[in-house]
Formats: sequence, structure tokens, C-alpha cells
Amino acid sequence: MKARYLKLNTLEDLRNNISDNLEAYRIGNFAFLESDPALSFEHEVEIDSEILARLHAPSGGQYFEAENCATLYAALKELSPYEARDERFWVYLSHTALLAHGRARWPIPADDREAARHISKHFFARDKRQIERDNVGSRLWWMAHLCARIDSLDQKEALEAFLYRSDVRANLIERPTTSQAIALFGALLGKLVLSYKGERALFERSTFRRLMMEVNSVGGYKLLDCLSADNVDVIVNGIILSKLELSKL
Repeated sequence: MKARYLKLNTLEDLRNNISDNLEAYRIGNFAFLESDPALSFEHEVEIDSEILARLHAPSGGQYFEAENCATLYAALKELSPYEARDERFWVYLSHTALLAHGRARWPIPADDREAARHISKHFFARDKRQIERDNVGSRLWWMAHLCARIDSLDQKEALEAFLYRSDVRANLIERPTTSQAIALFGALLGKLVLSYKGERALFERSTFRRLMMEVNSVGGYKLLDCLSADNVDVIVNGIILSKLELSKL
């Protein structure tokens, strides 16, 4: 199916009327968004609805984050990073094809005031933080996209390591200079994959924060971004061995 973007006035109407639409979020639907073509417009990006339908709902305390990242990314393989920054796309999707998954993954609180805040956070995507960390669909796409840029790593292994600890992940995502510098991001993610398979020492909060501080002290992210992936990997290896004194990850 073709992707659709909400028109801005429709998007703002939804945002301004969250409290009035609580029943629709909890047990109903927003079928009118799909049935009325005047509320949105078609985009050239294709969405594989069959793949999208394979998203896992939480079960037994498991959220299947790595699997769902890979699934949604595969369903939206034509989407570009520029297009993935557009709130109009994600809000349409989170109110239609992803509505049931959103309810399951982010259960709506019983308290109406708390529910309105919760919906605003997970079903909309006003800013970069919401797009990359909160929205029911966009967060999955962005985590998969960051890992997919590193060709040398297996996608499943990269996602499992990247998603293992939220504070480690946030340390990478919330530093644009790190996440945008592909060679540095790849070197750090590669070490996290090894650590995930090993002692998981790098996932200790204080250890990873120290690693990031030492990386920055080498000469700054801009300098490291000018080096080859192999050279950056050597530098990160050196920091782990000499500064962090870790012989096993």
C-alpha cells in the first residue's frame, strides 16, 4: 500500500482533541482517517502491509523489540531518513495500521489525565526525541536504521546489543555527534555486540559512560569522523584495554 501523510490541520485536530478521543484510543479506532481522502495525501513510498502485520505484541514480559525493529524496517524499506522525520507520516500510521500494536505495547492508563499525556507521547512525534525514542512506530524504524548502516554487523545481533540496556542506547542516540559519525558509531556498536556475547561488561552504566568520555578526550568526534572505520576501531580498542583496563568485554 502507498504511505499516507496527514494534512497539518488534521494532525493538529487530533493533537488538540486527545482527551475527547480517549475511548477511540482505548477500544475504538480512527477509521475516518482512512475513509476520508481529504484528511491526508498519498506519498510515493510503498508500505508492505503483510510484513507490517507481523509485529509482535508483548507476551510473558517480552517486548520483542529487536524483532519488531527489523520487521517494521523491512515493511518500510523505501522510507528515507528525511521522510522518517515527518510527524505527519508517523501519526497517520500510529492511528491506523499501528493502532492495535500501540495499545498492546504502550497500554493506555486508566486515569484520563495520565492517558492524555501518554497518548501525546507515544502516538504523536512532535520533536526529535519523540521520533527516535517514543512514537510507537518511528522509534522502531530509527533504531533499526542506525544499526542497518553498519554493514559489517549482523542486523539481528546489532539490534539485540543496541536494545539491551536503555541507558547505554540513550548515551549513543542522544549524542548526535556519535550517532551521525558512522565509523565511530559502528566501532562502538561492534564492541557492544562482542560484550553482549561475552561478559557484558560494557553495559555497566559507569563503564560505558567512562568509555564515551575517553573517546571524546581522544580529540573530539569531528576528528574521529575523519578517520577510517579500521582506524577508529583501533582507537576504541586501545581505550578499552588501556583506559578501562578490560581484558574481557
